[in-house]
Amino acid sequence: MPSAPRRIARRVESWFRENRRALPWREAYNPYHVWLSEVMLQQTRMEVVLGYYSRFLNRFPTVRDLAAASEHDVLAAWSGLGYYRRARMLRDGAIAVVERFGGEVPESVEELLTIPGIGRYTAGAIASIAHQRKAPIVDGNVARILARVFLIREPPLAAAWRHAEELVAACTDPRELNQGLMELGALVCKPTNPRCDVCPLQKDCVAFAANAVDEVPVREAKKKTRALRIPLYLIRDAKGRILMRRESGKLMNAMFHLPHGNSELLETPPLEADTRQLLGTFRHTVTTRRIEFSLYDAVIARVPRDYTWIDPASMHDVPHPSYVRKALKLAAR
Repeated sequence: MPSAPRRIARRVESWFRENRRALPWREAYNPYHVWLSEVMLQQTRMEVVLGYYSRFLNRFPTVRDLAAASEHDVLAAWSGLGYYRRARMLRDGAIAVVERFGGEVPESVEELLTIPGIGRYTAGAIASIAHQRKAPIVDGNVARILARVFLIREPPLAAAWRHAEELVAACTDPRELNQGLMELGALVCKPTNPRCDVCPLQKDCVAFAANAVDEVPVREAKKKTRALRIPLYLIRDAKGRILMRRESGKLMNAMFHLPHGNSELLETPPLEADTRQLLGTFRHTVTTRRIEFSLYDAVIARVPRDYTWIDPASMHDVPHPSYVRKALKLAAR
C-alpha cells in the first residue's frame, strides 16, 4: 500500500487531470506566463485577473519586452488591478532575468529566489508548474487543505510547508500536484461551506474524520481597518480633459490621482477648489483603509504647476488607481 504522502499526491494529481479549469497560462506553461499569472493572482480574485492577463501579455509579450518597458507603461497596463508594488517588482524581476539569465526564466528555486519580487511561494510555483521541478508551494488555498487533512490546530504556515515538501517529494508530477492543491482549495476545500462530499481527500482528511473541518485552519487576527472620508474634485477644461496629478508616497506611488480635499491617504496637500455639485459617493478599500469618496464637480481659478490635463479617452495609457476608474464611471452616469 502506498505511503500516506504518496497516496494523497496521487489522488490530487488524478483529480486535477479530470477537473482542471481551462486557464490561459495552462495552454503551454510558458515560464513567463506562469510567473505573470502567479503575481497577478496574489490578493486578487481569479475573475479579475482573467480580465487583465491577456491585455498585459499583448502589451508585453515576452520578458524582454517587459524589461525594456518604462515603469509608466507597466503601471498603466496594471491600472485597476491594485497592489501596484507587484507591477514594479515584476518589471524589476524581468530586468534581472534579461541581465543575468539571458532573458530565460531560470528553472531552479535557488536561482529564482535571487530575482527581485520572487519569494518562496512564487519560486516554487514557477519551478514546479513551468519547469516540472519537485518544489513545494504553500499559498492560502494549500495551507487550508493541509491544515484540514493533517488537522493542524495552530496557525498552519510552517507546518504546511513541511507537509507540502513531503507531498511533492512523493508525487509523480509536481505540475499536477501543486496546481491540483490550489484548484482543490479554490473549488472544493473552500474557507466556508467546503464540499467535503466531492473531495478526493475525504478519506485522508483527519479534520473530516474528527468533525473539525470548520475549526481549521486557525485564523490569525485581522488587522483593524480605518475608516476615511475623502472629497475628490472632478475639474474639467473646455476640451473635456480632467485635471490630475502624479502622486509620490508609500501607497499608489507614481500613479495619477484626482485632486482631493483633506486626506490622510494621499500625501500631497489638499487642493483648494470651488465645488459646484456633489456627483455622488462610492467606497473603496486600500490595504487596511476603508474609504468613502465624495466626488464633486468643481472649478479652480488657477491650475498649480504640478497638475496636468488628461484626456479621459487616453486613460488606458495613464497609470492610475482603480478608485479613479470608479470616480469617472460615477461621473458618466
